[in-house]
Amino acid sequence: MSGGPADMRAALLAGEVVLVPTDTVYGLAAALDVPVGVTALYALKGRPRAQPVQVLLFHASLLADALGALDPPTRAAVAALLPGPATCLVPDPAGRYAAAAGGAPGAVGLRAPRMDGPIAGLDLPLVATSANHPGGPDPASLADVPQDLCRGVRALDAGTLPGTASAVVDLRAVAAGGDAVLVRPGPDPETVRRALGAVGVRVIRPG
Repeated sequence: MSGGPADMRAALLAGEVVLVPTDTVYGLAAALDVPVGVTALYALKGRPRAQPVQVLLFHASLLADALGALDPPTRAAVAALLPGPATCLVPDPAGRYAAAAGGAPGAVGLRAPRMDGPIAGLDLPLVATSANHPGGPDPASLADVPQDLCRGVRALDAGTLPGTASAVVDLRAVAAGGDAVLVRPGPDPETVRRALGAVGVRVIRPG
């Protein structure tokens, strides 16, 4: 089922899972603060509840709220990358995003896509995961989403997206002067390095 941002918002508040575009790939999402929706997302994806999912923030005020809860060095690092095609793993000591943490409370993967148009006005924090099966190709279009994941689900069609999943950057050591760890390179790892280097944070690869 297709729908606009207003339809999406109503569906999310009703506990539905929706298909949304980002600046990289399509994702399955549910409202962070609607427990039945979070449960439905995990069930639809077949994802173990102990595995974390990302928190997806479309509205600028939601990103501002998330940044405000961080220590200054981590805040500067996140602000260097978001909005943009990155997922930033940061501390969540107050548990604001615990619904996305799975079995690893105390941290959250923040994702704020750089988006234009009506979806940028979606003012609900979401839990989200890519709209594919584990190990499957990243969905660049709605046609790429497996039928069992999109049947009966409201979808916002933004056409063909770039198709490379976001970078995943672990920033949990930054507050203590540590390095950022580039867990997944994403579409442009050099841009990640330059952006973090500009705020004094070195980027390393795992291992």
